[in-house]
Amino acid sequence: MNKKFIALAIAVLTCCNVAKAQRFTDKLDRGLVAVQTTGGVYCSWRIQADEYYDVKYNLYRDGTKVNAEPLNVSNYTDTSGSQGSTYTVKAVVNGVEQEASKAASVLANNYKSITIKHDASLKSTYIPNDACCADVDGDGEVEILLKFDNKEEGEQLYPKNGPTINGVETKEYSLLACLKQDGTILWWVNCGPNMGDFQNNEQNIVGYDWDMDGKAEVVMRLEEGSTVHMADGTTYTIGADGKNGTSWTNYRIPKGSGSVEWFTYYGNEFLYYCEGATGKPYQCIEYPLKRYESGETDLKAAWGDGYGHRSSKNFFGAPYLDGKHPSIFLGRGIYTRHKFIAYDVDPATHALNVRWRWTNNKPGSPWYGQGYHNYSIADVDWDGRDEIVWGSMVIDDNGLGLSTTGLGHGDAQHVSDLNPYIHGQEMFACNEDNPANNYRDATTSKIYYRMTDTNDAGRALAGNFYNTIPGSIGYGAHDTPISTVVNDHVTVNTSGLGMNFRIYWDGDLQEECFDNITVSKPGVGTLATFSGAYSNNSTKATPCYQGDIFGDWREEVIERTADNNIRIYTSTIPTEWRNYSLWYDHQYRNAMVWQPCGYNQPPHASYFLGELEGITIAPPPLTTTGREIISSSIDASLNGKHALLDVDGDATVAVTEGASPAIFTDNAPSWVQGTAQSECTTKDTEIKYSYYTHTLTGGAFTGAMRLVKQGDGTLILPNVTETYTGNTDVWAGTLQFDGTMEKSPVWLNRFARLSSNGGKFQAGIKADYGSEILPGGENKVGTITASSIELGFGARVIIDVNGNETDRIVADKISIEKKDWTNGPEYSAPVFVFTSQPVAGTYILAEASGLTGNLSDITIEGLMGVKYDLAYADGKITLNVYDGRGSEDVVWTGATDSTWDLMNSENFSSSDKTFVTGDEVTFDDSAVNTAVTVAEDVTPGNIIFKNDTKTYSITGDGAISGEGTLSVEGKGEVKINNINKYNGGTIISNGILTPASLANNDGSQYGSLGEASNGITLKNNGTLKTATSMTASHPIVIDENGGTISATGTLILNGSIKKANSAKSRNLYKAGTGTLQLNCAADFDTLYINSGTVYDFQDAHFTGKTIVLNGSKVTLQANNSIYSTNTDNVNIVVPKGKTGIWYPDGRCDYTGKLTGEGTINIYATWVRCPFKGNWSEFAGTINAKRGPKNAYEPVFDFNNTYGIPLATLNVDAAFTESSPFNTSGKSFAIGALTGSGYISNGGYYGSAPNTLTVGGNNTNFTFSGTINGSHMVKNGTGVWTIASENVLANAKSLKIIDGAVKLNKAAATSSMTAPTITYVQDNGELRGVGYSYGINLLNGGTLRPGSNAATSQTKNTGIISIERNLNAETGSHIYVNKTKTDSISVNSITGAESQAWAFLKVGGNATVNGTIHVTYATTWKPAEGDYVRVFDCEGTISGTPTFDIQELPEGLVWDTSELLSQGIIKVSSSTGIKGIDATSEFIADVYTISGVKVVDGISTTMPSLRNDLKSRGLVSGTYIVRSGKSSIKISF
Repeated sequence: MNKKFIALAIAVLTCCNVAKAQRFTDKLDRGLVAVQTTGGVYCSWRIQADEYYDVKYNLYRDGTKVNAEPLNVSNYTDTSGSQGSTYTVKAVVNGVEQEASKAASVLANNYKSITIKHDASLKSTYIPNDACCADVDGDGEVEILLKFDNKEEGEQLYPKNGPTINGVETKEYSLLACLKQDGTILWWVNCGPNMGDFQNNEQNIVGYDWDMDGKAEVVMRLEEGSTVHMADGTTYTIGADGKNGTSWTNYRIPKGSGSVEWFTYYGNEFLYYCEGATGKPYQCIEYPLKRYESGETDLKAAWGDGYGHRSSKNFFGAPYLDGKHPSIFLGRGIYTRHKFIAYDVDPATHALNVRWRWTNNKPGSPWYGQGYHNYSIADVDWDGRDEIVWGSMVIDDNGLGLSTTGLGHGDAQHVSDLNPYIHGQEMFACNEDNPANNYRDATTSKIYYRMTDTNDAGRALAGNFYNTIPGSIGYGAHDTPISTVVNDHVTVNTSGLGMNFRIYWDGDLQEECFDNITVSKPGVGTLATFSGAYSNNSTKATPCYQGDIFGDWREEVIERTADNNIRIYTSTIPTEWRNYSLWYDHQYRNAMVWQPCGYNQPPHASYFLGELEGITIAPPPLTTTGREIISSSIDASLNGKHALLDVDGDATVAVTEGASPAIFTDNAPSWVQGTAQSECTTKDTEIKYSYYTHTLTGGAFTGAMRLVKQGDGTLILPNVTETYTGNTDVWAGTLQFDGTMEKSPVWLNRFARLSSNGGKFQAGIKADYGSEILPGGENKVGTITASSIELGFGARVIIDVNGNETDRIVADKISIEKKDWTNGPEYSAPVFVFTSQPVAGTYILAEASGLTGNLSDITIEGLMGVKYDLAYADGKITLNVYDGRGSEDVVWTGATDSTWDLMNSENFSSSDKTFVTGDEVTFDDSAVNTAVTVAEDVTPGNIIFKNDTKTYSITGDGAISGEGTLSVEGKGEVKINNINKYNGGTIISNGILTPASLANNDGSQYGSLGEASNGITLKNNGTLKTATSMTASHPIVIDENGGTISATGTLILNGSIKKANSAKSRNLYKAGTGTLQLNCAADFDTLYINSGTVYDFQDAHFTGKTIVLNGSKVTLQANNSIYSTNTDNVNIVVPKGKTGIWYPDGRCDYTGKLTGEGTINIYATWVRCPFKGNWSEFAGTINAKRGPKNAYEPVFDFNNTYGIPLATLNVDAAFTESSPFNTSGKSFAIGALTGSGYISNGGYYGSAPNTLTVGGNNTNFTFSGTINGSHMVKNGTGVWTIASENVLANAKSLKIIDGAVKLNKAAATSSMTAPTITYVQDNGELRGVGYSYGINLLNGGTLRPGSNAATSQTKNTGIISIERNLNAETGSHIYVNKTKTDSISVNSITGAESQAWAFLKVGGNATVNGTIHVTYATTWKPAEGDYVRVFDCEGTISGTPTFDIQELPEGLVWDTSELLSQGIIKVSSSTGIKGIDATSEFIADVYTISGVKVVDGISTTMPSLRNDLKSRGLVSGTYIVRSGKSSIKISF
């Protein structure tokens, strides 16, 4: 095997960080596991906590050793092994073989099958769910504390008395059990009717050895009616037989049919703390985190909902709050209020003593509603004491708040040393309340990276997944992977990269991803699939448990099977790396406790491992196992032992000369203390830091001893000659030594410190990233001497200055390491840090006979504004500091080249043509070269750009620093591409300033315009331009005559935008095609969006402001958060010819005005967005649209009576009956109505029959959607075209009072004008072809079949069908027309048929007292006997109409006599009665066809003639009617 393992005896290891106190740890067995593979039998075993140093291993098969030499690693593939083999392992300590482990048989597969042996009395089917593991009986093998879903209980909707099986109410509910790995259940709990939830998240069982006797205890939250079936066969029912009461009540309310969520929220709750092996209670007390506090009775008022969801979130843990002993932690509440308590356990009596409580029930507080669906316990600040990482906040070990982001609730959080190049733990998490994710310092909650969004990002994962990217990767829903080192996106192969669980599975030091039943390697793909296994918790697809159960340091997975048993899966991939069991890492061990609570989340170790980074060995475990605790002295009694000095505070210990422990470990701690009290409402509270010192006095150590320094405090060694030969490993904190280290190499882990005044280190010093070497000690000038000093990249040498003297290093060899990583940490080479600035002169910093690496790679800090250089000559590293002239007012000339440096390049108009610190610098159009390269850090007084015609570009590796102001006064553009650190602010009073980057409090501390607090002032319409996407925290001030922000990409502002005091026209102009995203409040006089998008992400709203949508398709977008409710009276203007897009907040009352004559697209974004403002002056077009679904389908709530009488409303087809455009029961006017969406008279804010008056802007329009429940009134002179029966099918009525409604569907078979009588009156007209329920023509109303207006009346053809009655009152008008002789016209080419007549078809009766207008086209040649159809009436025709009939050709006359009987007006010859118009009364005689007079002197009219003759008793036939000298023939 090609081993990459590096022996622990070698001092030059690069290892993981640690800074902790020592604590009690479990005593587990060897955990040997053997698995049959295709290559033989793969064996792996546990390295114990006390086997970190000097221990190797021998593996035996059937009593025969299989390895030639002792193994450094804890896995081996025996190629000669078989299924029948048996294996043991023996540790080899300092060459001496120890006792054999328990024997292991060979597993046939890569899993251990466990058949669960439930109690025979149980009838229900129990499905394994989440688990916790702990050794409850002290045999060295962990037991499984498992919760089970009751299958039938869920299927039967959680019945009151449990599921009914075989006709019997079982009274069986969810179940908790403690089982051995052979499937034996030691004891179990029937949770009872008062416990339960639909996801089984809130029934939890956890175990830990709180009394430190080698056997774990168990903690549960139970309720009255819960029954514990103990190992001895007895039961404990809470609330019965005097056990916490004499009776209990079944309060269960079954789940409703069709409902999704179901929780219990009733009954008395209890904390059950018991013996882990038996279930026997040590304590069963009232649950301390109560559902109701004193005086509370309303669940919704107490928690935010009344159905138990928010009140049921309970969590448990075992934090080491003092760094040495485990406490019981209980937490409750994640969405709203929080309740926490910590108990210390008395090991002798098992009494529970309250250590602290913490609560917060202050809505709006950044400490309220910060919980996640799981939590973590981690020593985030490296003081050796555990913190409670509760979602978006951290509670310190002292029971006070440490820090909070205030970002609220989310789902997944991941805490570890995600960035090994900064001190402390980091956290990557997704967010729901304030989506989408954030990456931050877990101690201070300083955000390094944040991705913002509007929707819940429910998944996130972080870990070291790639060997090509330094540090870890954070990957969250809605985002792409980020580096936790550079705090920005990186490009990686995401194949195999998930967002569920991280896991150590294969043989390298990177982590893998685990999801459902699949282990995958990011960038590669699937490594393993657990066929036959099933995951838990629905779409969350999580295992029962993930942890280092047995075998080596890789992790096992417990999954359930189809027959409701479980398997423990283990890796069979060999590994070249040595590590002790993850079980002994303090953070990982606590994850074994809290993992099953809520939504189970993956465990993380406290440390970072990575091959690329060279961090290949975990830190020594924080354990007291195998260690002798030092009290006051170190003497020969400790020789050969592992001596531990672990005092919480300062301590002094005497060393006997020649003492020789095998290992001396010192843990001089720090103590980081939060200060946020219960009910705190302040976000940024003080964090207190204390550092302790352990001082050794007396003599020197000797022999082969190792010295191990842990903890962030200081260890002071006596000023002696130390002769021990083992390594001196400074894992954390400070080692102070002024003597001689004769034989021990000293290694400084990341962030460790070596302080020495005159010390001699004859075996050398190696310093890793962030570590510090302090020659001379703290704030003193002195020397440090070493045989060699290896300065790793990022290592720091702290150099004090005193007059003409500085600290000095003396070494035979000095090496300088340089990294060329693309995505590496801040420093890629060592750093020399000067604590004060030396005067001009030459200083010897180091004497070294040999130098490896490039001196020019070293970063210098602390020398601001002076000219200096480093040199190596004659075995010395020297610093040369140069003097310079006084500062002047200078102008950049660029005469020599593009370089801006200090006292060198002659590119300025100064007296010496160079730049010196403090110069006032002007850049104008006189320069030869306007491409300026800042070659080193420069500190000007102020900088003014006065370029009008030329463009300046500032680049380079140097930074502009100091307290000066950068001003842009010219009309030209200034591009600043480098990172700068000036802090006097930026003023843009003309022209364009384009920074390549901006500083961000949630990311980059510095940008092109300095640090995040450096303000930017916009005045005289100066422009801040960004050419790429970026985030900025700079405060921006809008001054006199305003300013422009031009964005390409997305510019996110999370600082502030404020108006200058007393200035005029403080307008903000948005330019550029990109998005200006406001994650802050913004104050201005008027906002003009001339291009692109303005996004009010902060939900700050623009209350009382005016926003002008002043471009082509410019966008105003609000944060569509479904978690807040707002009001906004922003006024929006869309000028004529402009088009704006508005995405309002989906939960906001909008009360502002809308004015202008342009076009605005308004998107409905959720279900609670009423528009209440006065839009009555808007005379443009409103396109009502629907945005994407956001939990619910969006609806548009128009909730006001101001109306939009001048505007055209276009309702998009995306509005449907289920997600309509709502008019909220309000009556209002609409200038014109177009589109094809669904308009409802209802909505969340009201529902009643209302009246919509449309058409007032006097334009023609077509609406093809649906109007539901409203009375419709058409006004205005324009024409409303209706082309479908659906438009008004559900309307209450239609009234036409002006203009026209045009029907445009000849094939319609149901009413197109509402299912009620349509009223046409005043100047209103109904025209076209189509179908109407019934029509009342009132005075002034017109009914005109055919599609043309009056100007083209003779071209009209087609039919208006009236289902019921037609009533035409006096003063109304009916127009009919005829274009051809035949009623049907046939196209001679296509054969298509069409109507050639325009008339009315009446299904009921027609009463006509108005005027009938008859016209005809020239294409019809009237002849005697022809007729014009007015009505095709199934009922009767009555009334006394008047006629307005187009004149016929000579010789022909109109005969209206058959109108009331046949609905027609005939054409007769002129031989008829002449001189009598169609409606005049006349007197006539009536004769039979044979000349017999039958009626004498009848008074009649032409329309009523037939009826009058019938009234005289004439039978049907043909008669001659004579009046004067004329006569006509008439038949009936």
